[in-house]
Parts: sequence; C-alpha cells; structure tokens
Amino acid sequence: MRRNPALRRGPGLILSGVVAVAALLVPVAAPGAAWAHDGESDESAVLVEQAVALIANNAYEDQVAERIDDALMAPHKEGVDLARVRRAQSLVAQPGYSAAVSRQVKGLLLDSLGGKLPSAPKAGRPATGDETGTSVVLDEFRPARGISDGGDAVLVGLGVVAIGGGLWLSRRLRPPHTIRELEHRDRGHREAS
Repeated sequence: MRRNPALRRGPGLILSGVVAVAALLVPVAAPGAAWAHDGESDESAVLVEQAVALIANNAYEDQVAERIDDALMAPHKEGVDLARVRRAQSLVAQPGYSAAVSRQVKGLLLDSLGGKLPSAPKAGRPATGDETGTSVVLDEFRPARGISDGGDAVLVGLGVVAIGGGLWLSRRLRPPHTIRELEHRDRGHREAS
C-alpha cells in the first residue's frame, strides 16, 4: 500500500496549516474594546479640538458639522461650553459658509474649550505619545506662488545674473585647446616616435 506524500511529511505540515488559519482568525475572533466610528473619541473636548483642526486645514463644511454634532452627542461633556458649540453648529449649518464664517466658528469652538486644548501638554512635563506638545492650532500654511513681492524679484534677478556670469566665465576662461585636439596631438606624437 502506497502512502500519500503529504502524510509522509508528518504532523508538521498539518500543524503549520492550523497555525496559519488561527493567525488569520485571531484579529476577528479576539475580544477587545469596542471600536469607535473612525477612531473617534467619546469626549466632547477632544471632538471640538478635532473640529478646530479640520477648520484649520480647510476641510469641507459637512466634515466640520459632523465633528461638531459628534461633540454635542458625546457622553463625556466635561470642559466644554456647549452653548458656544451649538452657536458654532448653527453658523456651519447656515448657507454661505465662507472663510470668514469658518474663522468665526473656529473662534467659538476655541472659546468653548476655554482656550485650553485637551491635547496641550501638562505644565512641567514634555509631550509624549499622541500629544501635540502645543496648545496652538495654526491655520494651514500656504506660501505665495510665483514672484509676489520685490524681494522675490531681486532673488530671481540675482539668480539670472549668477547663471549668466557663470556661462560668460566658462566661455572666457576656457583652455585654448579642447580635449579632442590634445588627444589627437598626443596620438600623432606617439605614432611619430
């Protein structure tokens, strides 16, 4: 009677198959903490800070409105003035959302936190983990494109002068003979000797 070659390899093959299947099922079957929607917090202060960050990064108004709604519905509302958050929500909901309105909403949200972001480092210790290390939310940095002022024009002019001067010097100070001429002359001297 002939044995199956897979069985001759022994229990090692079967064991590795069981381990592979178990490794694939562990993330699905393992009990753990409930996952929040998109990793959202259940603290209003954190959600308000996220709304401020969305505004600072020019997010769409519906993204900002959703984050504000989440902040109002969060179970832990400590450290947030909900009246100001509701006023910010009403401004976002009005038609004609613009940069001026977003600045107003950002101000209301920051005021609702009392000017202190939850991610700000505690006094006397450095920021660690996912802490930002600052209590300031800056607007998105968008430098001007092209030549925007006299300083940019001067730098472009100096660059053109430097390139032109380099080309002129390379032409003016070049050696009298090219490499090809020198190689040809050296080959002629070797053949003659």
